[in-house]
Amino acid sequence: MTNITPETKKMGASKTAKKTEQEGHSLKGTFVSVMLLGAFILISWLSVFLIFLFRN
Repeated sequence: MTNITPETKKMGASKTAKKTEQEGHSLKGTFVSVMLLGAFILISWLSVFLIFLFRN
């Protein structure tokens, strides 16, 4: 069996926190990309809809 001390528990927790922090950083970029893509699609759709309304 391994000998688990409070120090080793703290080391494991800090590694988990660092891993979560790194994953959160990459997800921020993903979130921004998805929001930009959504804004582009929304603006495109509204533009086409307004053209449709004004031509009739």
